[in-house]
Amino acid sequence: MTDVLLWWVIIQLFGLAALPLSFRLFRWLPDRGYTFAKSLGLLLVSYLLWLGASSYLIQNNTAGILVALLVTGGLSLFIYIWRQKRPEEEGQPTLPSFLVENRNLVILVEVLFTLAFVLWVVLRAYAAGKIMSAGGEKFMEITFLNGILRSPNFPPLDAWLSGFSISYYYFGYVMIGIMTRLSGVAAGVGFELYDALLFALTVQGSFGVVYNLIAGSRRLKSERRARTTQALGYGLLGSLFVALMGNLEGLFEGLHSLGIIPAWFWEWINIPDLASAATSGSFYPGDAGGWWWWRGSRVLADLDFSGKLVTIPPISEFPFFSFLLGDNHPHVLGLPFVILAIALALNLLRRQTSDRRPQTDDRGLRTVEGDAGITARPAAWWNPIATVFEGDWVTFVIYAVALGALGFLNTWDLPIYLALVSLAYGAGVYARSRQPLDRDLILRTGALFVAWLVSGLALYAFFYAGFSSQAGGILPYVFPPTRLPQYLIQFGPFIFVAICFLAAYLIGRARQGNPRSVLNVALKGWGWIVAICLGFYALVLIGARLLYALSQAFQKLIVDTGVNVAFGNLSLAEAVGASLKARLLNPWLFILLTLLLALCIAALLWRPASTGEAAPRERIHAGAAKGADEAGGAQPAASSDIFAFLLILIGLALTLSVEFFYLRDIFGYRMNTVFKFYFQGWVMLACASAYGVWWMLNRSERILGPVVKWSFLSVSVILVLLAMIYPTMAFWSRVKGFTTQPNLDGTSEIASGNPDDWAAIEWLNTNVTGAPVILEAPGGLYEYYGRISAFTGLPTVLGWAVHEEQWRGSYTEQGLRQPDIATIFTTHDANDALELLKKWQVQYVIVGASEKTYIQRVCDEPGRTCNLTAALRKFETSFTPVFTQGQMTIYAVP
Repeated sequence: MTDVLLWWVIIQLFGLAALPLSFRLFRWLPDRGYTFAKSLGLLLVSYLLWLGASSYLIQNNTAGILVALLVTGGLSLFIYIWRQKRPEEEGQPTLPSFLVENRNLVILVEVLFTLAFVLWVVLRAYAAGKIMSAGGEKFMEITFLNGILRSPNFPPLDAWLSGFSISYYYFGYVMIGIMTRLSGVAAGVGFELYDALLFALTVQGSFGVVYNLIAGSRRLKSERRARTTQALGYGLLGSLFVALMGNLEGLFEGLHSLGIIPAWFWEWINIPDLASAATSGSFYPGDAGGWWWWRGSRVLADLDFSGKLVTIPPISEFPFFSFLLGDNHPHVLGLPFVILAIALALNLLRRQTSDRRPQTDDRGLRTVEGDAGITARPAAWWNPIATVFEGDWVTFVIYAVALGALGFLNTWDLPIYLALVSLAYGAGVYARSRQPLDRDLILRTGALFVAWLVSGLALYAFFYAGFSSQAGGILPYVFPPTRLPQYLIQFGPFIFVAICFLAAYLIGRARQGNPRSVLNVALKGWGWIVAICLGFYALVLIGARLLYALSQAFQKLIVDTGVNVAFGNLSLAEAVGASLKARLLNPWLFILLTLLLALCIAALLWRPASTGEAAPRERIHAGAAKGADEAGGAQPAASSDIFAFLLILIGLALTLSVEFFYLRDIFGYRMNTVFKFYFQGWVMLACASAYGVWWMLNRSERILGPVVKWSFLSVSVILVLLAMIYPTMAFWSRVKGFTTQPNLDGTSEIASGNPDDWAAIEWLNTNVTGAPVILEAPGGLYEYYGRISAFTGLPTVLGWAVHEEQWRGSYTEQGLRQPDIATIFTTHDANDALELLKKWQVQYVIVGASEKTYIQRVCDEPGRTCNLTAALRKFETSFTPVFTQGQMTIYAVP
C-alpha cells in the first residue's frame, strides 16, 4: 500500500511541475491542459533525463532524475511567467484563479485518476500469472527495464546481446525506470505499478479530450453552464469508450459457451479458435474456457486463396485487452502520449479559430499595422514557426518534443499523429477563412508536417543514431479482404455512432444551402478515395513484384521469400486476378469505409454558397445565429465538430489502409500493421464517438426530430452494453474471482517456482556492480531462458535470439555467437571453453537447471560426441564457484 501511495505522490509531483507550462501551452482548450499535465510532466522529465544521460551531462540515477524534475519545473514556471506578459493573455485567468473557478473539474479529474489507478492496482495484484507465466512479451520488457536500470548512461545496454545497446524504441522503459528508481521499489513491483499508472493516465487523458471537445463546442452563452456540466459527464463516457470498453467478441464468447447456437454459425463467423473452444453450459466461459479472453484480440481471420487461415493471423488488440494482459509493450507505453498528441491537435485547431489568436487575419496570414491601417503580410509558407505560431518558437519546440517522443515510444505512431496535428492546423485555417481550399494552405500544412518530422528526428537523434529495425518496406495485401462481420465485431459501436453523426450533421448542413451540393462533394470525395486506394494498391503491387524480379535477375541466389509470401506464391498476374476476384466477391467493408470517408470529407470541406467574405467572428465563435444553429449548426462548422470528423477520417483511413498494404517485417504477413493501425484507430474513433453521442443527443432533435434522437440513444445503449460484456467477464476471469493471493511483485512466480535461479539473481543484484558480461543458456521464443540477464540487467552473450532478430532485422550476430556458446557449454576441454569465454569478455558463467537442459539438448544433436557429466566437470575442476544453491552454481571466469 505504501508503494502505491508513493507512486501516486510522484506522478502528482510530475504533474505539478508541468502544470504552469501546460496551462500556457493548452491555453486554447477549456481545461487549459489540466487533464494532460501529468502525462506532459512525465514526458518532459524523461526526455531531459534521457537527453542528459545520452550526452553524459548527467547520469541515469536518482540524482539525474531529480535534476531533470527541477529543470522541468523551473522551465515550466519561467514560461508561465513569461507568457503572462503577452498581449493575447490580457484578461485571461491566472493559474490559481482558474483552479478555483474550475474546482469541480479539478476534483473530478483527480478522483477519476485515483480511482482508475487503484482499480488497476487491484487487478494487477490479483491477476493470475505474472511476468513469465502470463504470456505475452513481459520477459522481454523486464529485460529492457533492468538493462536500463543497470545503465549509467544512454543508450542502455542490451542485456540479451552483450556489447550492444538496445535497438528498440525504449523511451517507455526509461519512464518505467524513472518511476521505479524514484520510488525505490523492486523492478518487478515497478513493472506492475506502471501498468496501473498507464491505465490511469489513459483514463484521465481520454476524459480530457472529450471534455474539451464538448466544453469548447460553440453554443449560446446562456447554455455554457449546462454545457460544462455535460462535458464532465460525457468526458467520463470518453474514458469508458477508450480504456474500459471492449469489442463485441465477449458477446460471441458467451453465446458459444452456452452451446445453444449451431456449429454452422461459428464456422461462418469464423473468429479464430472460437468454434473449437470448450463450452461451460453457461454464458460465462469460466475456467473451462481457459484464457478465453485472449481471442478478443484475434477476431480477424485472414485466409489465403485456398480458404485456409494464414500462418500468422492479424492482431486486433484494443486498450482494455492490452491493460488486462499487462504487457508493458510500446503500443501501451505510448497510449497516454498519443492522447496528449490528440489534445495538442485540438489545441492547435482551436488556436486557428480563436478570436484571441494574435496578429493574423482570417486566412491565417500575419497582419501588421502601418500608415495604411492593418494589412495582411503573408509569411513564407515553408516557415511554420512564422505561419502557424506567429514566431512563437517555444510552442513549436514543445510540440516537437511531445510529437517526436512518439517515434521513440512506438515508432508506428509518429507519422499518424504528425498527420493529425498538421491536418488539424489546415482544417482550422480552412474553417476560419471560409476561402476555397488553395495551394498555399496545402503547402503550409505540408511544411508543418515536414518541420515537425525533421525537428522530432533531430530532438531524438541520439536514439535514431543507433536504431535498426526489421522493417523492410511496403508489401501489398493481396489475400481476401477483411469480412465486414468481423470488422463490426471490432468496431461496431463506433461505426454506428459515426454513421448517425455524419448523416445527421450533413442533413443539417444541407438545409442551409443546396442539398445537391452536399451530395456532389460527397460523391467527388468518394471517387477520389476509391481512385487513391486502387492507384496506390496498383503501385505497391507492381513495385513489390518489380523488386522481386530485379533481385532474381541480379542476385539469382537470393530468393525473396517475403514477396513470395505476400503474393501467395503466385505470379503478379495470378495474384492480381485472385485478389480482384476475392474483393469483388466481398466488397462490403470497402464500400462501407470509403462511403464513410467520403462523408467525412464532405463534412470537412462543404460549405454553402457565400460571397467568399469571411464571416463575422462573433458568428464564427459565439454561435449567436440561433436560427442557423437550429437548422443544423451555425456557420462555419464548430471547431469541435471539425476535430471529431478529423478523428473519424484518420481512424477509418487507418483501418482501411491495411486492406491494401502492410509494412514488411520478419513475419511476412500483415499481423503487426493491423495491430498498430487498428489500435490507434480505436483511440481516435472512441474519442470521436463519445463526442458524437453528445452531439446526437443535443443537436440531432432539431434536425431529424425526437424519434431519431431516442432511437439513436436506444441502439447506442444496447451496443455499449453488449460491448461491456467482454471487459466485465474478462476482468473477473483475469483475477480468478479474487480467489488468488494478492501480490504486486511481477517476479514472485519466478522466485517461488525457481528458487535456485532466484537466489542467484538476488546474489548478483546484491554483489555485482557495473555491467560485467555473463553467460547463460540462450533461448528461442518465449522460453524460460535468458532469465538471469532478464532479472539482473547484466548482459549475457545471447538471450532470446529471435527477438534480437526482430529488433535488429538481422540474425548475423546471433549466428556468430550460437556456435561458440554451444562449444563453451558442451566441450570437455576447459582451455577451449576459457579461450571462447575471453573472446566474449565473459566474467561469470551460469550453470543451473536450464543450462543442463541446454547442454543435454545440444549433445543429443547428430554428430555430437559430448555428454552432460563431462561437460559440467570442466567447470567444477577449472573454475571458481562464487555462488551455489541447489542446482544453481555461478562460476567466476579465471
